Amino acid sequence: MKLIFLHSSDTHGFLLPTDYQTAGDYTSPIGLSRVSAVIKAEREKYGAENVIVTDAGDCLQGSPLASYAHSTENMADLDVFTQAYNLIGYDARCLGNHDFNFGLDYLAYYVDNNKAPIINDNILDAETSTPAFGKEYEIIERNGIKIGLLGIATQYIPHWESKDHIQGLSFKSAYEQIKHYAKILRPQVDILAVMYHGGFESDPQTGEATEPHRGENEGYKILTKIPEVDLMLTGHQHRRLNMVVDNTALVQPGYRGEAVAKIEVEIDDQTKKITNLTTSLIDTKDYQPDPKMVSLVSDLDRRTQAWLDQPIATINEPAPIENAMKGRLEGAPFINLLQQMQMWFTKADVSATAVMSEKAKGFGKQVTLRDVILNYPYANQLCRVKLTGKELRNIIEHSLSFLQEDEAGNITFLDRWIKPKPQLYHFDVFYPVNYEADISKPVGERLISLTLNGQEIDDDKIYHLAVNNYRAMGGGFYPEYSMDKIEFTLDKDYVQMFTEYLTEADIKVDTNKNYKFL
Repeated sequence: MKLIFLHSSDTHGFLLPTDYQTAGDYTSPIGLSRVSAVIKAEREKYGAENVIVTDAGDCLQGSPLASYAHSTENMADLDVFTQAYNLIGYDARCLGNHDFNFGLDYLAYYVDNNKAPIINDNILDAETSTPAFGKEYEIIERNGIKIGLLGIATQYIPHWESKDHIQGLSFKSAYEQIKHYAKILRPQVDILAVMYHGGFESDPQTGEATEPHRGENEGYKILTKIPEVDLMLTGHQHRRLNMVVDNTALVQPGYRGEAVAKIEVEIDDQTKKITNLTTSLIDTKDYQPDPKMVSLVSDLDRRTQAWLDQPIATINEPAPIENAMKGRLEGAPFINLLQQMQMWFTKADVSATAVMSEKAKGFGKQVTLRDVILNYPYANQLCRVKLTGKELRNIIEHSLSFLQEDEAGNITFLDRWIKPKPQLYHFDVFYPVNYEADISKPVGERLISLTLNGQEIDDDKIYHLAVNNYRAMGGGFYPEYSMDKIEFTLDKDYVQMFTEYLTEADIKVDTNKNYKFL
């Protein structure tokens, strides 16, 4: 007997095959409508009774369509969004960290109107210690085979979300919760699968650490220390993974619906034991979008495209970024403009930001909402953080640890920030401080100079830093940041801030370069 598991994750609200870079272009090799077509084809191939379909979250935020659906404050638009996911016919789902970005009321509506059971083992009601959403597990039966499904999310959500978005919730270790529930569920089922909105802190095959083991990703620990688990259906890291390690199959299907992960489970008819596991990734680009989903979403998409093309401001001079990589290493007017905006809102002394999109092109003289969202696609909020000069110096030194000098003497990024998952959104640059760094020096000792308004940064002096809430709450494994150092958080997202800043501020785009890596 053979059962087929199909798994999606991190679709981020990309329902149609467009990245919204160009109005009217629906040829992108992504989107939930393509995912739907893959799943329909696989059900047709194997028979629906032999197929189990799961999803590991991060659906509500990430695309311009998702941003527009939230911006209208009309639950009818969220309902269309929700029904698109219902069209897939998932057997079970779990939540992701970005599903909390628009607040608990928004998330609750989505969960309540979701036809698939939401499985949630580690996001608990702080008072009752019971699941705040969904239930602990699901048991489904296919051809006499009992399949147990557990669902968990990264416990790191409180490090990124504002307090009102997680009010009354308690986040537990994914590893500890799966360890607990696996012992309960395993005796009741023939196959135990875990949907995990989280990834791997170490290489699944070699065990080599790929990031600090701080709890954001606990996949390797689950893989190696909880033998009851047969299948790991993962997400969060946007990686393309499919392998079998020590009789456990693990998959992760990339980002924005670029692929559907597939696990073929062969089972002995008599003993009901697993005899073989095979994993693969099905690229969705080879499938035409599901016409039912296209029809369902078309009006919401049409309104999204019109919304994106609204001009929100005209600025005196363009603020381009030639390309993301060059901008990180050399600076760019758009990066400076973003820093200037953060300082305008916070009245901070210093600002920190990363280049948030690999496709960032900055702004021309006329700026539309499409420009803003494509340059800054995340639903972050802006904070002001209180730091000593020494703490600021340590933060900058950490960002410099991303860099290396190659054999030809060029400054490049360490492979660990590019592979297995690109993470250069963690690399911050700072403004209006002037700083130089010698990358040939040891990590932690690279800053040659660091001045603000012509004065050397004083280790003992207090400075105020403007930075997004993701970083201020610990994202990126930076030192020195902590909740108690956050002075305030603005109740605005970056679309709102850019709209206000570009229309109300007296803007002079700074085209100077204020940092140099030697």
